[in-house]
Amino acid sequence: MQYKTSFRIQEGARILPPEGSVPVTGGEVFPSSLDEFQTLSVPPKFAVNYDDNSAWHTYQVNCLVCHGEGLDGKGPITTLIGADGALAYDRGPFPADLLADPTKNATNGELFGFISGGGRQGLAVRLRGRDSTSPMPEFGKMLSEEERWAQVQFLRSRIGQ
Repeated sequence: MQYKTSFRIQEGARILPPEGSVPVTGGEVFPSSLDEFQTLSVPPKFAVNYDDNSAWHTYQVNCLVCHGEGLDGKGPITTLIGADGALAYDRGPFPADLLADPTKNATNGELFGFISGGGRQGLAVRLRGRDSTSPMPEFGKMLSEEERWAQVQFLRSRIGQ
């Protein structure tokens, strides 16, 4: 019955795996402090498989709307007008300018943490054990570990260091 066409009346609710369960491919270890993130580097198995076109596509789908095509934090979302008539960009919070020094000076591990945890704000709150209210999604829940490391490599290829 699992592989046959389903009918709504026969379908049960979809049940997610229990919190903290480990997939058969192995679980990702999530550091518990920013210091631990700082020491991380791109795993060799992901570095050798890096595909810039694929990383650019992932950026376009997930990041461009806020951070912009030029990585300057001026994506299309900043031009939206709210119910109060103000530009979204004028109300904040502002998307990070990925070309600025805070991003350039971050380690690869920190960039991975920021992408995984929902930006600097989201990661800081998550590391304190709270739910993030950051406008940036926690891509650790949406992208694979390899895709997030590819985004780190993508950023490095565009901003240096």
